[in-house]
Amino acid sequence: MDGPKIGDAFGELLLATYAGRSGYGAIERNDGLLAPHAGEIYFTGSADWSDLERAACDRSTGRVLDAGCGAGRHSLYLQERGLDVTAIDPSPGACQVARARGVRKVHQICLEELPVLGERFDTFLLLGNNLALLGTPEHADVVLDALARSATPNAQVLGGCRDPYVTDDPDHLDYHSHNRRHGRAGGQTRLRSRFGRLADPWFDYLFCSRDELARLTQHSPWRLAGVDREGPGYLAELRLR
Repeated sequence: MDGPKIGDAFGELLLATYAGRSGYGAIERNDGLLAPHAGEIYFTGSADWSDLERAACDRSTGRVLDAGCGAGRHSLYLQERGLDVTAIDPSPGACQVARARGVRKVHQICLEELPVLGERFDTFLLLGNNLALLGTPEHADVVLDALARSATPNAQVLGGCRDPYVTDDPDHLDYHSHNRRHGRAGGQTRLRSRFGRLADPWFDYLFCSRDELARLTQHSPWRLAGVDREGPGYLAELRLR
């Protein structure tokens, strides 16, 4: 039997959820691990967010870039508070849903493509673990440079991530060990979304500890200005040097 069809699985998950159909898929890791993926989480209101998500939105100022916007929950929250928000996501379906829900400015691009917009932002929001869009230690330089080229002089990055090493799950610990044996960062993760018979292309997601993030930014245009923790999750604040 053929494998899954490669397409916009994440976008189809959001479109199905928005239409009131079954909104359940899976996140597949490249070692075969599957985790349930409910589309409803991308439509939650601020009352259901973590304290770190609310804090990041409340600390957002000026022109805001919402990276990996999904269904637009953070963009809509900020728009309602009068902020000028631009949302981006590589998923066509996610962009379609975000626009349908009322996000005014949505672009279907990846984070590293941000300079093509020719705009400058005061706040970059990378919530829902989207600080991991740094991808790999090598690709992190590309992403951080793209952010800097699209930043105002006093810009901030507010990025949510999860410390991958705060776990006793043997599946995760084995994955970290496998990564290190092959010269990769322990929390470097290859993932894709699955929905029905669709699968997204594989992509790299870099879960990292605070100390790893400090090393990643050490020679970048950004400095690590602070970290707020909530269990294994944290919110990092980066500032231009």
